[in-house]
Order: sequence, then structure tokens, then C-alpha cells
Amino acid sequence: MIKKLTLENFKNFKKAELELGPFTLLVGANATGKSNIRDAFRFLNGIGRGYTIPEIIGEKYISGERVWRGIRGGTQEISNPADKGFSLYVDITESYQSTISNAYYHFAVVMTDKDNRLLQILFEYLGFSGQKPLFNWSLKEDNMHWADFLLNEKHLGYPIRNPIIQLIETGKIDPSDDNFLQKKLIEEFGTNVLIDLKSLSKTIIGAFRSMRFLDLDADALRMPSFPGQNVLGDRGENLSTVLYDICQDKQKKRILVEWIRELTPMDASDFEFVPDQVGRILVTLVEKNGRKTSAYSASDGTLRFLGILAALMGPDPTKLYFFEEIENGIHPGRLHLLLELIEQVTSEGKIQVVATTHSPQLLVLVSEQTLENASLTYRLEGEPDAHIQRIVDIPNAREIFKEEDLSRLYERGWLENSVHFMKNGKKSA
Repeated sequence: MIKKLTLENFKNFKKAELELGPFTLLVGANATGKSNIRDAFRFLNGIGRGYTIPEIIGEKYISGERVWRGIRGGTQEISNPADKGFSLYVDITESYQSTISNAYYHFAVVMTDKDNRLLQILFEYLGFSGQKPLFNWSLKEDNMHWADFLLNEKHLGYPIRNPIIQLIETGKIDPSDDNFLQKKLIEEFGTNVLIDLKSLSKTIIGAFRSMRFLDLDADALRMPSFPGQNVLGDRGENLSTVLYDICQDKQKKRILVEWIRELTPMDASDFEFVPDQVGRILVTLVEKNGRKTSAYSASDGTLRFLGILAALMGPDPTKLYFFEEIENGIHPGRLHLLLELIEQVTSEGKIQVVATTHSPQLLVLVSEQTLENASLTYRLEGEPDAHIQRIVDIPNAREIFKEEDLSRLYERGWLENSVHFMKNGKKSA
């Protein structure tokens, strides 16, 4: 699980830290950086997928087909042009060699020509928390790093467009290939260094790879799909066949039916999956009185809720899901069900959810643990930079929340006013 993400000169963040929990909520006005945080996670996901830095920021094509959309704004807007680059720092807790270990990964990207077009890695660190890095590579270092020897030996060359962690994870560079380097690393870090270096690289890359950014669309959710297409698309494609696979497990099917019964006025009792003439199937909700409602006729909110259920309960779920404006399409009176679902699933420790919201009602419904992991994004008047503030760390927030309704405080702008007062107070002190 990612515990903290630090952004430096990334998009409109000069320097900001986001503390994360099993379920992290981001609130804030438009243009305060919530979608830019999503872009930062997408950048990490691009590293996990094995893409080069230009491919992550731009686009990735395989056999002429686009498989990756770049980061919004491209090289011109991924950082302030005056900064000539950006960095991301990740603190992560993952299962490592049968134990839970804390690790860190830090990298920076620099633009190396006057037009900000040539991108390469500036520096990169990887290690266990509280310990010196297992590798600490820098483009500007005078002394040649062990990775440089291997890069030259393998003719991978410069500029460095792939993060070193990718090259270690895939075996393109391996210190054990060189006896001198192997001996030197063992002398510095101990006999387990080569195992730790490879295993930790695989662990971090695996965590970055296992991310999804769902933007569920009612039209895509309504489309029939062929049996065996059991991966939910980013827009909700293949919903029917993912639900079909889930329903093969009687316990999971019962849970699905119960959630839909709670969400809607329907007295839902079953799901049917009706094939069309070419073999595609479409999910149909069945009520106790026999009435049937296909995905074609189901409401947008019901389909969106089913899409979230399918993502979180489907086969081989992702480690991290990012949802923007998670309340969209859900009736305010049923938002508590959405929160209960996500809090229940994330409490098991296998799935992490990050979500943005504009809903005041959502804030008042969250559990105490989720509120601990809720953050405000904001900008100070007259300043271009965005900031992140953990809500419960606003002075006197915990005491005020006991007496005042958080949703009303949010509607009145109390959160923004409080952080503005904090920052302005520090400036004038």
C-alpha cells in the first residue's frame, strides 16, 4: 500500500505531500490539483508498465494501436517551465519475502534542452525505510555509478529514458553479471543485497503496475460483451461478463444482490445474463415479482454502482483504484452505501482506493478512519501553486467536527478559510 506521495514541481504543486490510507478522499474546489494527483499516480503506473519517460508523458503505441494515453499537457505542462523538471517520492508498505516491509522510491525527471523536449532521468533512489539506498543514481554525479558501468556494457546508452528500477526488474542490468560490482555491493550492503535489489525492484514495479483509473460511462456499461471478457474496461466495458464471472460464486452473487436491493427500490432477487444472436451477454436485474430490467433500461446510477462493485469484487482485483467524483450518479440518500462498500473492501488490506469528491454529504458520512485519510487541495489567493492539507490536521479541526456538521463547514468554505488563515499567519509571523 502506498503510504505517502510527495510531489515536487509536478503540475501546479511546488512541493506537496499526500498521506494515504486504505481509502483516501480528496476534496477541494475546481483547479486545485485533484486531477493532477491522478496524473502523478498515472505516471507511476506508466513506470510499472515498463514505458519510457517520453512514452509515459506522451503516448504508447503497440503494433499501431494506442495502449496508453499520455499525461495531460505533455512536456510543456507537466512542470513549470522555469523548474526544468519534476520529482515524485513514494513511501510504500508491501509484503516482501513473507514480511511487511516499508520502502521508498524517489526519482526526478529533467528537461535537457532549451525547448523542454528532451526528457531523461536526473536521479533515482530505492531502499528500505530508515536505511541508505540500495541504489542511488544521479546523472550529475562525477563518479561513475555501478549502474553506469552496466548501462555502457549493455549498450543501453544515454540519455536515460527508462528508470533504473525498470531495468533491474526486467534483468536488463544485473550487478551479479560483473564480479567486481557484485563484490563491491556485498561489501557495502551485505550478502543479501543482490536478492534485496532485485526483489524490492519487482515489488515496487508490481505495485505501480497494479493501478486502475476508472472513468465509468453509462453507455459503455450498457454494452453486451462476450463470455471470457472478464476485465472491466476503464469506461466500464465488459460489465456484463465481469458480473457473470462474479455470479459463478454463490456467496459473491448473494452479496451483489444485497447491495443492489439496498441501493434501489427494486426488490432484486437475481441476475440473468441473456445472450444475443452473436453470443454476447447482457446483465438483467430480476425482481421477486418476476419483473426484469436489462442494462439497457437500468439507471445510470445503478450501472455506475454495479461498475464499482464489479471492479472491487471481480477476479484478480487491482491493488489501487482511483475514482474521480465518486459520488456521480448516486442518489444523495444512497451515498452511505457507496462508502460502506469501499470502506468494507479496503479494510481487508488488499485493495486501496483514492477518490475525489465535491459532495458535502459524502464527508459527513465517512467513518473516523476514512476522515483521518481525507485531504483538502487548495490554492492561496494570488498564488499559482496548489497545496495539500490533511483535514484533521487543520488547527482545532477534531474539536470543531464534534460540534459542527462537516458538510455544512465544507459548504461554507470553512476548510479553505482555515488553511488560508494558517498560511497567511505563518507569512506574517
